Amino acid sequence: MLKLQAIQWERIYLKPVITADNNEYEDTDLHFYLVNSFDEVRAEFSILDVKDNTASLLLNITNDGTNQCIENGNYRIILSSGCSVIGSVLYDGGNETLSLWNNHFLYGNNSGCYTVTFMTDQFKDDPELNIIILDTSRKGAILSQQAKQAVNQSFQKRKQKLINHLKKTRSTLRRLLYRLMRSKTNNTILFLSEMDDHLAPNMSAIYERMKERGLDKEFKISFFLERKTEEHYSVRSAIKRTLAVCKADIILIDDHVSFFDNFKLADNVKLIQIWHAGAGFKGVGYSRWGHYGCPPPFSCHRQYTYCISGSKSINHFFSEQFGILDEQIIPTGMPRMDQYMDPARRKEVTDQLYQNYPFFKGKQIILFAPTYRGQGRKTAYYPFNLIDFQALYQYCTEQDAVVLFKMHPWVSDPVPIPEELHDRLFDMKSDANINDLFYITDLLITDYSSSMYEFLLMNKPMLLFPFDKNQYSVSRGFHRDYDSNVPGKICMSFDELMTALRNRDYEYEKVSSFLSYYFDQVDTSNCDRVIDWLILDQLPAEYKTALTSKREHINNVRNLIIHRSNSSPLNDAVVTHN
Repeated sequence: MLKLQAIQWERIYLKPVITADNNEYEDTDLHFYLVNSFDEVRAEFSILDVKDNTASLLLNITNDGTNQCIENGNYRIILSSGCSVIGSVLYDGGNETLSLWNNHFLYGNNSGCYTVTFMTDQFKDDPELNIIILDTSRKGAILSQQAKQAVNQSFQKRKQKLINHLKKTRSTLRRLLYRLMRSKTNNTILFLSEMDDHLAPNMSAIYERMKERGLDKEFKISFFLERKTEEHYSVRSAIKRTLAVCKADIILIDDHVSFFDNFKLADNVKLIQIWHAGAGFKGVGYSRWGHYGCPPPFSCHRQYTYCISGSKSINHFFSEQFGILDEQIIPTGMPRMDQYMDPARRKEVTDQLYQNYPFFKGKQIILFAPTYRGQGRKTAYYPFNLIDFQALYQYCTEQDAVVLFKMHPWVSDPVPIPEELHDRLFDMKSDANINDLFYITDLLITDYSSSMYEFLLMNKPMLLFPFDKNQYSVSRGFHRDYDSNVPGKICMSFDELMTALRNRDYEYEKVSSFLSYYFDQVDTSNCDRVIDWLILDQLPAEYKTALTSKREHINNVRNLIIHRSNSSPLNDAVVTHN
């Protein structure tokens, strides 16, 4: 007999613990399936551990293996060994306890809700565990003033009806235009961004390398680079973007693109995510489901053909965030690192920096470079009141050091350094990019910024100042444990930070192990790997085979069906292909 012992949630991962009374776990070919009310297998649980009579399982509710959320339905957990059904998971602890494990995930700025509810079937002799999954849009709040509601209701209905009609017409025209223009291959690569009107570093590095290799002669390379104003484009820009997408065979993006949230690309179009942020901590996409601003069940992320990463070890960070398979994350390395790791460029930039700032030469250079706080570009800020500028200045005079402040580009306010401290403390907002400053930096102070991993490549120490770690992890969401994933000493207060500085207590020994974990290759061939493997379709056999095998396995699992006998629901039941 199989019984549910407990349920844990880890972000979007459902982690049931199942105990067995007898010898159900003696076989080696064990499979735990999520089975719907039609006896169809919809997903397979990963088995994290089987010890004695207890099995720990894992299921990503936002990805059933086809890069979609588990669909609405009433589900059971079935254990099989090969083709033989061993049994269904029961629960005899009472529905009151089960309800404590229920979970719901608001999405799309709270416009929809995905719920996971646990209960037992009261009409069966055995208390079989039922998992009810429901994805529904939330209705708008009812106005409390009835008079106001009566006046506005009719107008709002007509307005919404018109808006819905226009949206439907626009979407229909887009799809029609897309089908017409996709009738032939244009051999066109599109660099697309909704965040900036210029190529960001990763995209720029790829484009420049393509030109160096003469690939701009083999492909038609086009661009749509425009920063959205609030949530809208001008009509002219919207048309230009749609036409650019319609003509493209390969589309490169480096951030979320809202256009693809409601626009389904043709199967023969590659959408490649050249993610700008590396392996940061901030929850992104489906890793922060249930937080304000997280994506709906279908979004731009689901359409990625590939996404790049720095190493195989961190692929799962990206697959969780984007709701796609681990095998779609390809460890090419970050394209912008090619230039960064070029020794000739490093010497040239270093010489130029010291020429521009001769006072820095021979001094200990500390770079203070945290990420922003706030919901986005419009509200970005940093709480400068936490910085003790006088204490930093005193340290600098004692140790012959300087502190360079490089705030996140979205933080528009200047660093409020007192005038009398300007000879040791510098606001570098408009001077040099952060990677260039890494060349001359002796010590980095940051918090959750992915730049800490790029700084690893310099083999230099760092300190972490995550003063709001608990609050930040709740409001913004982390997709992995912070304390065990940072390559330096953690200081929770500015006093702790100053003590670590004075004692040179950096926990530098962490750097080498983190370097090998986050970077499979430390070279200047990242752009070439992206171009060769993903754009020119020369993906190495190990990655191609892994992705093909995973998709075949998922397809086989989703074609399984439980065949029961007439005498009893699970007596002599077998698992076969539908």
